[in-house]
Parts: sequence; C-alpha cells; structure tokens
Amino acid sequence: MANCSPTGLPLICILLGLTIQASCSTLVDIVPELLHQMRFKSETPIFFNAVTITFNTLLLLNSCLYLPGYFANRSSCTPLAVFAAAIYHGFMLVFDAFILIKTYSTTRENKLFLILLSLALLYRFGSSIVDLILTNAEWDDSAQACLFYQNQDTLRHYTIADIVCDVLATVGSVALLISGRVGGMSNLVGHLLIENVVRSGLTLGLNVAVVYVASSPDMSFEGLSLIWMVQNYFLQQLMNMEHIYIRFPHTEKRRQERYNTPVGIDEPLTLSRHPKSIVQHE
Repeated sequence: MANCSPTGLPLICILLGLTIQASCSTLVDIVPELLHQMRFKSETPIFFNAVTITFNTLLLLNSCLYLPGYFANRSSCTPLAVFAAAIYHGFMLVFDAFILIKTYSTTRENKLFLILLSLALLYRFGSSIVDLILTNAEWDDSAQACLFYQNQDTLRHYTIADIVCDVLATVGSVALLISGRVGGMSNLVGHLLIENVVRSGLTLGLNVAVVYVASSPDMSFEGLSLIWMVQNYFLQQLMNMEHIYIRFPHTEKRRQERYNTPVGIDEPLTLSRHPKSIVQHE
C-alpha cells in the first residue's frame, strides 16, 4: 500500500489540526485538575482524569507523528511507521478500557461483565501485537517514498475487537437501564448510563464504518489515512464527554456540574473540589 498522493493531504491536515487543538485544550484543562486532586488528596476519583490525560497525550503524539511519517526518508521510514502504529494501538486500547471499566463501575461490579471485559481487552491487545508484527513500512528507491503496508487480516481483527468492546459496553448499559435498578433516567446514575450508551453506540457505528470502508480491495493509503483521521477526531470528542458540563432539568440550583463516576452504583457522585469546577450563579 503506497504512500498517499498530495491530493488528500489538505483534508487530512485539517482533521489533524482539529484533533491536535482539541487534545491540547483538554490537556490544558484536565492536567491542573488532576495535579490539584493529587496534591490535596481529593476524595473524588482521579482514575478518569488520568485516563483522559493518557488518551489525549497518546492521540496528540500520534497526530504529530503523521506528517513526519508522510515525509519520512530512508532512515526514518520504518521506525516512524512502527512507532506511530504502536501509539495508535495504545490510545485505542485506552479508549476501549475506558468505556468498559466505566460501564463495569455502574453494573455493581458484576463478575460476568468483568470476565467478558477482560476477554474483550485481551483480544484487542493480542490483535494489536500481531498487527505490529505483520504491518510494516519500507523505503522504495524507485518511488523515493516510504511505503506503508497494512496487513488486512490484522486490521480486520483489531477493528472487530474494538466493535466487541463497543457492543459489550452498549449492551451492559442498556441492560442496566431497562432493568429499572437505577431509578430511571432522571437519576444521576441514569444520566451516566445514558452517556455510556451514547458514547459506546456512536463508537460502534464508527468502527463498523471503518471495517466496511477499509475492507475494500481498492482502498488506497490516502483513503485509509483519511478514515483514521476521522475516527481519531470523533473518538477524541467522545472521550471528552466525561468533562463537559451538563444540565440537570430537575435541580435549578445545580445547573451545571462536572461529575466523576462512582466506583459502585450505590455510591453518591461528588463534585470536583478544583476551583475550575465551581460555577458562579448570577
């Protein structure tokens, strides 16, 4: 699969710019909050802030590596391609683990869900390792370009693994919602589950589209790169849903609050004590 032609580069660069800007903005917002939590030993969980920072850092690094890889020379061709592929699998694994662990925390730590969660992540991790072994890049003297060869079988497997994680998270959240154990959608945990369903459902649709388009025998590296850029941008937005302000229709006093996921469904959700989370009301 050869390096892409310059015709698709402007659109890819626009998507790269949007992703880099969103990741930098998130890191500027979340890193001080995490440092505050660690310094003052906040009672609110730091897990999801730490996961968000890890995801955005890896995604930012992957995005910044694209253009150097695009213009790679003989010596940097293979190392850059392998490193970029490893970073890609890294932030995808973080995202899959995030949606599954977040769903697990709202299922009263169901043992069956934990087993399925572990198997799904193991499948994703294994397919990533095999992809790093079988997918490669090499310098072509005649074309004077770095040629990237994506193994179609490993691409199919690790994308299917992503779909398995999305289906598991979606089914787990929907099952808990329809069971009535959360007290309805007006309950705060109900809002959490709705967020889980939206996030995992959208990710599922995105990954199915990636499998469908990438399976085309005529797919060029340019087209595959464009698909990956679109996927990265939307995954970044879905990951950061955890850190947006939401409106509670039945509580006027708490119009906008940032929340953290409880460890268990019976535990109350607590607001971050970081000054950025304090909302001034007129």
